[in-house]
Amino acid sequence: MNRNLITVLLLTLFVTTSSVFGQSQKIDVEIAYKDGYNFLVANDLGRNGYYQQKPVAKVMGELAEDIGIEFIAAAGDVHHFGGVQSIYDPLWMTNFETIYDHPELMEDWYPILGNHEYRGNTQAVLDYSHISRRWVMPDRFYTKTIIPEEGDEDEYSTVKVFFIDTTPLIDKYYEEGDTYPDVFVQDTVQQLRWLEEELANSTETFKIVIGHHPIYVSEKKRVDEKSLIDKLDPLLKKYNVDLYVAGHSHTFQHITKPNTNVNYVVNASASLGREPIKGPDTQFCASDEGFSVISVGKDKFKMTFINYLGNPIHQFEVKK
Repeated sequence: MNRNLITVLLLTLFVTTSSVFGQSQKIDVEIAYKDGYNFLVANDLGRNGYYQQKPVAKVMGELAEDIGIEFIAAAGDVHHFGGVQSIYDPLWMTNFETIYDHPELMEDWYPILGNHEYRGNTQAVLDYSHISRRWVMPDRFYTKTIIPEEGDEDEYSTVKVFFIDTTPLIDKYYEEGDTYPDVFVQDTVQQLRWLEEELANSTETFKIVIGHHPIYVSEKKRVDEKSLIDKLDPLLKKYNVDLYVAGHSHTFQHITKPNTNVNYVVNASASLGREPIKGPDTQFCASDEGFSVISVGKDKFKMTFINYLGNPIHQFEVKK
């Protein structure tokens, strides 16, 4: 076969299979409420700009400029594949600082640890808060409360966001102790007791929990996480959490379950998507790389999935 033809065929195969399984259909929706409170959610970021990471970062910045955002929630795996070794690791530049460089992304980033961070120095991820002005990580699990400023009480409701550390809650990581040594020194009893106390005492209109690992998921590589079904999900249901957001699966998924009002979201990947499988409780799923926007209004909020082209592809609203 002609060498040039072989080259063309190989390039075509690479382009069609390297990262994107398909482009989801754009929907016609308003992404943000007028005068609402908006923030972005992104996860599974760090691939040195490759596998759609740069296009997704560009769209994040442009949309932030368009709607106005208050912060970005980074739901784990900012660094592939082995985490970072220190606060001076060059991956901080190639995975984060020089990729998310749009002026409108210079707002606060609230991160959590993913399983890939647990392959490296997890403490360095917390300590990077002392290096980067926009990296705000006070602990391995913590909360952020959204309260309208004086005069804005009629524009949006109060929200409490609970950032949690899911890797130590999952049994399988203890079976790979050489790869994930830091899980052995985490107090999971303390974290779950803290979460229950915080949820019980929350008086905000809405409760949103963000963790790296999905509780429920349907795709070729992963299935529902029994450890989180046993340890975490009962707390979400007991305290009427409105939304649980995770990453890890590299797919977009919106899942609802019988006898609970919790919306379970898998928030795609900011780089390298995978192909989901539509399950019986799946409201929407897609393989597109991307991120999400959460917009808080008065007694309501909505979440919109945005793909790597900047198109909204799914939206749902929660009202009180």
